[in-house]
Amino acid sequence: MMYAIEEVKSTALAKQLGGPPVFHDGSLKKLLIEDNWAVLSIEILSDKNPRLKKNTLVNLHLIGISSFYFTSKRLKQGIITIHDLDIRREDNGLQMRLESIDGDISAIQFERIELYEHGKKHN
Repeated sequence: MMYAIEEVKSTALAKQLGGPPVFHDGSLKKLLIEDNWAVLSIEILSDKNPRLKKNTLVNLHLIGISSFYFTSKRLKQGIITIHDLDIRREDNGLQMRLESIDGDISAIQFERIELYEHGKKHN
């Protein structure tokens, strides 16, 4: 994975876990986009991330969105069943690239990220 590691390390969930979580083979359960921000609720599977004791629902808050596109063919276990999720530093901010198990690519361009466990208050 090609995380924008400094941005992800500074999030509430990364601090709680002692490092960034892994997003292979999870699922996007909920997506809310409003104005220039988005919240993605993603289930991270514990068998792919040894830091988690159980499957964990996390919220990714993406702030300062400049563009996005999402593609999904089937809605069995969520909006998108994730094969891979990368967050990269680009010249004009950050880009999250999400690949589904069907090979569909979704992406969102944004400025800042906050990541925390679903239902827990973040700072």
